[in-house]
Amino acid sequence: MKKLFTILLALALLVSLCSVAMATKITVEGGANGSVYSAYKLLNATDGGSGKIAYTFNEKYTAILQAITGKTEINEVVDYILSKDNDAGIREFADAVYQQIADAVPAIEADYVSEDGVFADVAQGYYLIAETEVGDPSDTFSLVMLKTAGQDDITVFTKEDKPTVVKKVLEKNDSTNFSEWGDSADHDIGDNVEYYIRGTLSSKYALYDSYYYSFTDEMVKGLTYNEDAKVYVVNGENEYEVTEYFQIKLISNDETELAGFMAEGNLKEIDAVCEEFEITADSVIMVKYTALLNENAVKGPQGNPNYVYLEYEANPYLEADGEIDTTDRPGDDGSTKDKPGKTPIDINIVFTIDSVVNKVDKDGNALEGAGFTLYKWIKTDDAEGWEQIGDERSGATTFVFEGLDSGIYKLVETTIPAGYNECKPVEFEVACEYNKDVDPHTMTALKVYDREGNDISTGDDAMFNATLELGQISANIVNLTGVELPETGGIGTTIFYIVGAVLALGAIVLLVAMKRMKAEE
Repeated sequence: MKKLFTILLALALLVSLCSVAMATKITVEGGANGSVYSAYKLLNATDGGSGKIAYTFNEKYTAILQAITGKTEINEVVDYILSKDNDAGIREFADAVYQQIADAVPAIEADYVSEDGVFADVAQGYYLIAETEVGDPSDTFSLVMLKTAGQDDITVFTKEDKPTVVKKVLEKNDSTNFSEWGDSADHDIGDNVEYYIRGTLSSKYALYDSYYYSFTDEMVKGLTYNEDAKVYVVNGENEYEVTEYFQIKLISNDETELAGFMAEGNLKEIDAVCEEFEITADSVIMVKYTALLNENAVKGPQGNPNYVYLEYEANPYLEADGEIDTTDRPGDDGSTKDKPGKTPIDINIVFTIDSVVNKVDKDGNALEGAGFTLYKWIKTDDAEGWEQIGDERSGATTFVFEGLDSGIYKLVETTIPAGYNECKPVEFEVACEYNKDVDPHTMTALKVYDREGNDISTGDDAMFNATLELGQISANIVNLTGVELPETGGIGTTIFYIVGAVLALGAIVLLVAMKRMKAEE
């Protein structure tokens, strides 16, 4: 029995030692591929089984934990951590600990570094896991608090905190006075198209000493930036203009043939000097501007896109410059730990179309000498009526009205070919249709309607031909020859003479016949 008891005691001790030495595999998910994580074992843990966990200080972090908690004994520190029983509390604790680790001199090396997001064999303990290198430009640096005691395989999810950017363009139908903000619009060439951009901030904004923030907006040759961007801080329903605190500069790219502007600033600097408002994690930064749809605009479904992305300071635990009165940006020194975050690109597209008029005679042959003027029905809050669109098109047999959008139009023949009658004005409505369930939006149909709402661009007898691929509607306008009136001394007089002679001859024949009939009586 003594020998058996000794063996069982040895086995129990062996199991206990194995429990203490138990290793854990930690898999981190939720971050971008390629992200690198460091694990800092703040406390050692001993698993006695049946949920009995004993913690001791890891001397590397003892001073940090005592400074943050204000406690000296291990049981007091553990009780302090246990009191942070909600997300906000534990996040605040994690931020404070990692800030101390990041600022430590000499530097504190991590206890473990991940490979492909996995810690394969870590000792039991209470850990702070920090993302120390992001795998995607849109990422920000995240922290996770984790206890591994009693567990051999754990999957944890990072709490990504990525600012976002959204861009909208104003769609406006001049003929109905309807307008709405969206991801696509159709416009006339010569329109000043309205845009706005909205960017969000990190939920950890309060932790940053400096917060670099910039918008880059690029557009194709068919759009010309009007150099009128204004920047606002938006708190709820209130907007505060802060344009003067941003550097706004023109940019161009010869390789892509894109041009536009960049607006950059340091939000912490703005927050320090503006007493009217406060920038918080809930604030939104907005840019408003216009761009001219110019003569280089592409017609049809390809459209005229522009692109925006947001760059922002992504690591609140490292000092960064971010000052707008220098050329420095996070990561300009080559650091991989403090390069700016970058959102995915958001795209808007502006579409436009052409209207083509072919002048023909009744046999379908091209007819010269005509001229056409196009009018558009314009409705505002105060008035409505026809407004001329550009100059008269004349001097050819085909007339092109370039760069139109959805709306109601009237085509008037304002110069009539010699020897032909004037055509009646043609009123029609152009409608561009889109698929708004894809990003970016696509133009899916181009149609023409009469004023009663009938489709006049479909079918064999359609008045208009709508070609989506070209972004073009076209129509043949027929002129008919005028009625010829008689002229003095011409055939008209001759006809009168002939008719008179025929009537006189008939009267003579009738008179002779009546005399014969009388003689026979």
